[in-house]
Amino acid sequence: MEYQYKTGLRRLSKLTSFSTLFLIFVGALVKSHEVGLSVPDWPTTYGKQMFAFPLSDMVGGIFYEHGHRMIATIVGLFTLIQAIWISFSNTPYWLKKLGLLALGTVIVQGLFGGITVLFFLPPVVSIIHGVLAQTFFIITIIIAYSLSLEQKNRNKHGQSIDIRTGSIIMFTLVYVQLILGALMRHTASGLAIPDFPTMGGLWFPTFSDIMISNINVTLFDMDWESVSRFQVIIHFVHRLGAIIVTTFIGYFLYKKYPKIKINNILNKSMWGIILVLSLQLILGALTVLTERSPYVASFHVVNGAILLGVSLLFFLRIHPKQYSNW
Repeated sequence: MEYQYKTGLRRLSKLTSFSTLFLIFVGALVKSHEVGLSVPDWPTTYGKQMFAFPLSDMVGGIFYEHGHRMIATIVGLFTLIQAIWISFSNTPYWLKKLGLLALGTVIVQGLFGGITVLFFLPPVVSIIHGVLAQTFFIITIIIAYSLSLEQKNRNKHGQSIDIRTGSIIMFTLVYVQLILGALMRHTASGLAIPDFPTMGGLWFPTFSDIMISNINVTLFDMDWESVSRFQVIIHFVHRLGAIIVTTFIGYFLYKKYPKIKINNILNKSMWGIILVLSLQLILGALTVLTERSPYVASFHVVNGAILLGVSLLFFLRIHPKQYSNW
């Protein structure tokens, strides 16, 4: 009976985590289609209670925005049940607090989502909303892994300090890169540099008036709005971040692979990171080359979240076991 009890909680934690990943994708679709105000009121939808809104009226931008709200509510419900379940289970005290933190985070996230609508999508609030989504996803992964059978059965000893430190740096770099991505998306800087791999026709950007002028001429021909130097810099910093993340992961793999490959789980995790990172670089390039195609840009966002998740899992798998009361 106790085993079934824990099995149900484990499944719920995984469901919450994967549902959050899907929610991030749907949220990215809202932004990529620029339909964040297709439902102008909150918490109602055109004056109706959310789940009373007719499905037949979910057309155009309403489909994405209202669908995003419904899925967010379901994720919030999963998180509430999870927090209550963990609180009444025999899990460690810190995990009970983490369950409550997840609940608090998803509530705040929902409030910021409402504020973005009520105040007509202010960039600062939208950026916080995007960063909170990734942060909440991190919390759900930690909870799910802490409840997993893998965590229960793995060795009590972690890997060497240098690998653990490298994994922390890798995860941090990916997290910062996603923050830069949110900053770029919500300041309308996604096409501030409309060419790839060059930048404003240059391999090494100067950010001069000539470069900005050339970019805006290109954007005019593409029927896109002109951009400022600030937007161009934001876009460039995001590209630079991608180079830094890729370089570090490549260096980390080269230096530490002899230690990593002897552990089958870590070896698979590392190659999973390489695969997701490679796909992320391709999607980033395609986002520019397709002139920010909504689905390409959205897959770029959700794949970034996946990269964050697998980087976090890699760290959790090499970190020393923190408890043994399972």
